[in-house]
Amino acid sequence: MTRRGALSALTVVVALAATVVVYGVTPHGDDINVPFNVRGGIGDVLTGRTLTGAVTSVRLASSIDATAADSDWSGETTGTWVVVDAEIAARFEPSSLYRPTLTIGDTTYYASERLSLVTLDDGTVRPGIASVGVILFEVSDDKLRSAEAAKAEIGINASFESILDSRLVTQVDLTSLPVESDVAVSRPEEKVL
Repeated sequence: MTRRGALSALTVVVALAATVVVYGVTPHGDDINVPFNVRGGIGDVLTGRTLTGAVTSVRLASSIDATAADSDWSGETTGTWVVVDAEIAARFEPSSLYRPTLTIGDTTYYASERLSLVTLDDGTVRPGIASVGVILFEVSDDKLRSAEAAKAEIGINASFESILDSRLVTQVDLTSLPVESDVAVSRPEEKVL
């Protein structure tokens, strides 16, 4: 083989290798439209394009007491409630939270809609004013006892079209939390930032 032929062959090999690398790091299928995750831990203030805020604490409960929210609803569940305390504000224009998620391994839970007007995800958030309240998830006991629960993720975004938007993602270890018997929740409150 001549030197020129060897150089041509090497060029082709390098080009193919570069193509494989680019293909490997390029999103495919549904990954093309996923939101951009802004990650942190409990207490970290996260700022996305539309929302800013923090998950301030996470508790587990066998039932929910909403009497402080002028409701006689008492939330029993066959699993366990994951009670997420959060402070969320819009950045530029009023918005609402859209279906916050709790992901444990390959299972995604959506915020419970059983307690309307009490959970943070049921109202509007405004710029410069943080809405402080709870987001509730009903989770199976098997998932809470799994090793994957040590790296659970709470996702909060502002739009039903989270395509190519940002999402606030807080990692939490659910395996280290005790299950409380009757957690009281109240209506969301607002505080000026």
